[in-house]
This record gives sequence, C-alpha cells and structure tokens, in this order.
Amino acid sequence: MLTLSPPLSTILTGAVLAGGHSSRFGSNKALFAPDGETLISKAADLLRPLVKEVVVSASHANAGTYAFLGLDIVEDQHSDCGPLGGLEALLDRCSTPWLLILTCDMPCVDSDMLRTMIDHIKLSHGSFENGNLPQAIAWRRSDGSVSPFPLLIEKDALSVLRSRMNSGRRSMKGLLGALNTYYIIVPSDRLLSNINRPEDWKESATL
Repeated sequence: MLTLSPPLSTILTGAVLAGGHSSRFGSNKALFAPDGETLISKAADLLRPLVKEVVVSASHANAGTYAFLGLDIVEDQHSDCGPLGGLEALLDRCSTPWLLILTCDMPCVDSDMLRTMIDHIKLSHGSFENGNLPQAIAWRRSDGSVSPFPLLIEKDALSVLRSRMNSGRRSMKGLLGALNTYYIIVPSDRLLSNINRPEDWKESATL
C-alpha cells in the first residue's frame, strides 16, 4: 500500500465514464444539456480542481464525439464489457497512484462528496482496520446497497480487474468485493441518483 505526501492532486487522475448505449435515454445522455452545459462537461469540471489531469473513457465508436472537451479520450480495450471495460482502459492509462472516476449520469454528485473520498487516503495506515489503506473507496446508500460510482481506486487494482475479466466476471460490485474496499455511507441517497431518461433530470432536481 501507499504512503502519501502532498499535494494530493499530484497523485490523482480524474476520469469520466462517458456511458454505454443510452438505450433507455433515446440519445447519447453524455451530451444531454438541459441547462446549456452537457452532463459530461459538468462531470469534467467537477474533477478539474481536485486532480492532476482529467481523461474521458469512451468506446471506439463514440471517441470522436467528445473531442470538444479538449481532454484525452481513452478508448475501451475490449468492446461490450460495460463499465468494467472502461475502468480497465482507464487504469492502464492512469499515470498516478489513484484514479477518481465519475459517470456522466449522476448530476447530484458534488465536490464535497469527492473531497470526502480523497480525505480517506490522507489518513495514516494505522487509521484503517488491519492497518492498511483500502484499494478502493466507494459509497453505500441508507439501505446498505453499494453504488460503484463515484469511485476512488488504486492503479494497482488493475491486475485484480484483469484477472476477473479474463475469467468472465464483469460485475463492478463483484470487483469491489474482491478488493479491500472502504465504504462511506452517503448522507442522502439523492446524491447517488442517476439519469436513465430525460425526465429523470427534473426528478433529480426535486428529490
């Protein structure tokens, strides 16, 4: 495990998962701009003050769509593997010890949540059970269910991820279960709400 030294931004790469087929949404929800700014731009802007650099995960078919962001686009190494495939490519590309990942369809995630996650890797090794820093930091809802994103994960978790993918295990929650993952209880389930349909935007604003 890692011993950290400031500034923390130098050990963090930020990434936005641009999403899959958006079949329920009816169009590419990463480009949805209900108030004039696309959801993917909002996610990238949220990460910028906290990390060394921001990159975007996208399929080969959609990679050119996000050129307007001016960010490095990291294409999936394997098609149709869901978010685990995007995470694999991101960890492989990551040049820092930690990767902080957002999806573009969780508009209620805020900087306080991300800073809370980052604060956990500032703690000394002895502050955690078993004396180790976790390999990943994620969130739990009030009912105990796990939200795979936002996710803070060590680059070194790539070997575990690839082992699972090679054996056909492509569940994000399964990966977190295989890692030493520390879960934070979210103060409001609203913060983890996501958008699957255009009307979900209005609902998320009133929750």
